[in-house]
Amino acid sequence: MAIASVATEYVFSDFLLKDAKEAKYKGVRLDLAVDKIVTFLAVGLPLFLISLAFAQEVSVGTQISCFPPTNFSWKQAAYVDSFCWAAVQQQADSSPFWLHKFFPYILLSLAILMCIPALIWRFTAAPHLSSDLSFIMEELDRFYNRAIKLAKNLASLDDKDANQDSQSSASELAEGCFKYLLVEQYLKTKRFTHILVVKYVVCRVLTLLILLLACLYLGYYILLASLIDEFPCDLRTGVLKNNSMVPPAIQCKMVAVGVFRLLSYINLGVYMLLSPLVVYAAFGPARQSSGFLRPYELLPGFGALGVIRPVYNDLSIYLMFLQENLSELKSFKCLQVLELLQLAGDEGFDTMCLLQTLGQVKTDVLDSRKMSTKNKEVKKPEE
Repeated sequence: MAIASVATEYVFSDFLLKDAKEAKYKGVRLDLAVDKIVTFLAVGLPLFLISLAFAQEVSVGTQISCFPPTNFSWKQAAYVDSFCWAAVQQQADSSPFWLHKFFPYILLSLAILMCIPALIWRFTAAPHLSSDLSFIMEELDRFYNRAIKLAKNLASLDDKDANQDSQSSASELAEGCFKYLLVEQYLKTKRFTHILVVKYVVCRVLTLLILLLACLYLGYYILLASLIDEFPCDLRTGVLKNNSMVPPAIQCKMVAVGVFRLLSYINLGVYMLLSPLVVYAAFGPARQSSGFLRPYELLPGFGALGVIRPVYNDLSIYLMFLQENLSELKSFKCLQVLELLQLAGDEGFDTMCLLQTLGQVKTDVLDSRKMSTKNKEVKKPEE
């Protein structure tokens, strides 16, 4: 009997969480995996394509190649290239040649625009969400520890020596420990607030709009602007206006348009694939439920939250990010082990003693709550 008591003591001690010396939950994730993928690709891809564009410029040289007269020297030919490159946007042709000139900088603008929704979320919602998530996760771990400690104290009582008074006092102690679950009461209040969910949906809608605008621009560039890469350049300006030695027009060609067209195809294809992901993320709060907290139902007093309905409120946002940070919850891992042992029906005395004690405490708490509810219903008609 003494050996069994010592073994039970060790089992309870193993499942009891130790107090961390360092600050807890430093690595709380404030972005969902889908949002991280969208932001990484939407921002990183244009920056990568910009580097390819500038690498092409370094390897090929000038972005424009003009055909000067044969009597021009190499300095005059270089001047023609520089002059026509500067005068690209002044062409009378309706084709927007300036898009070829500023194509890398337009990609840079797209990357900056894609950062805006992530920055809005980071500076307006993430600080408040971080503090709340740390509080919720800490309370869940404390609730688990209280349940294990209570089960340990109850298991240490010898059933033969324990009288009815000690059993009733144990039930009252269990009821007192789990009567007011702070984390569940706090989460219930989030059913009636919509600040975080509005910010989340606004950021997703803004991301989708920027993606669609980028797709429109890239589609326009591919279908119209990139088809024409040659134009005439008039050199007769300034002191050369009346110089008969200078021809009225020189044919020029944009060298990098073919490369820019290929980069546009790549960027457009990736952005079109990201758009459904953004829509999927925007409907995330409507699909969220509290079913992932099912292992905590092994503990007495838990379960008053229930499975939420698919609605847009702050509670769905908290549950989404709580599910994203389950790896930070040590109590969740321990409860998963206990749940698997319970489903497997392990006959080991020590572990089953812990499970049986938790089940008994849970039953006592539920019975106490039912009795208090009945007493309230009886008192109301009498009044």
